[in-house]
Amino acid sequence: MKPLAEHGTTARAKGRPATGVPGCPCPPCRRAENAYDKRRRFLNQTGRTLMVDTKPVAAHLRGLFAAGAGWTQLSAISDCSTSTIQNLLTEKTPQCRRTTANKILAIQPGDAIPEQRSIPALGTIRRTRALMAQAHSCKAISSACHIDHSTVTDLLAGRLNVVTLGLARRVDHGFRSLSQTSGTSARSRNRARRESWAPAATWDDDTIDNPDAHPEWTGHCGTDHGWWTHRQQQLPICPRCEQAHQQWLDERADLHPQERNKEMFRARAAAGRREADLAADARELFQHGADAEHAAARLGVTRPHLHQILKRHPAMEAAA
Repeated sequence: MKPLAEHGTTARAKGRPATGVPGCPCPPCRRAENAYDKRRRFLNQTGRTLMVDTKPVAAHLRGLFAAGAGWTQLSAISDCSTSTIQNLLTEKTPQCRRTTANKILAIQPGDAIPEQRSIPALGTIRRTRALMAQAHSCKAISSACHIDHSTVTDLLAGRLNVVTLGLARRVDHGFRSLSQTSGTSARSRNRARRESWAPAATWDDDTIDNPDAHPEWTGHCGTDHGWWTHRQQQLPICPRCEQAHQQWLDERADLHPQERNKEMFRARAAAGRREADLAADARELFQHGADAEHAAARLGVTRPHLHQILKRHPAMEAAA
């Protein structure tokens, strides 16, 4: 049998009526119970009841399990026993403690997934290829991510459809570390260029795992403007921009060649001026105290793309 709580606690004062253990009448236990009842009455009067409805907690737990949460992981994160979680999940009682409910509701989908659970490998593949595009060697990627060299080569080749959550987290940790710098492997850079692999700056942290997301090389990818930016900055042309430029040409197939060339010259010039103007506007915002995040939002581009623009269009005094 579980030992009784110490004297001077509410649990010892109330005892265990269901198992025939009476409450303790000693003065320390009575004081503890009176303090508990006083606090309970105060919280009830101020709308902060000690007990809350179980239904929202049960619904949240079902959502966590649907997202792949494990019993052991949920118990460890919430500091609740598996029996408590089971009682909440089945709504055994209509109410539960507010403190318990708050701990459960604070857990987000994905926080309690077991390390061995399989997840899609796409985001992990994108991260390793992005590091390769920044001239990091397979050996450097393997070391930073704490994974085998063979696993890196399998990811780069796209031979894995799923990976364990633990492996994905190790690759993400190495990605965040290595993506802040450029490597020294010309072989890696050349391979990434041949395969049109996107570097880390073209991906958004919130979308890199999304199969419907695309790397944003230019800030205008998927348009003819983006195609010209690829050309001018000597960037690998992404499939979306290639398709957009072909559509632009098809729409002007009936024009006289001379007229079509004039439109192409105008499109190319517009792409070049746009980035230079953005760089100048960003530096003006910096002078007024804006940081990179606010400047990018103000100019309607992503922060990594703004960083690339500033590198491609240095300030006139710096260039001089």
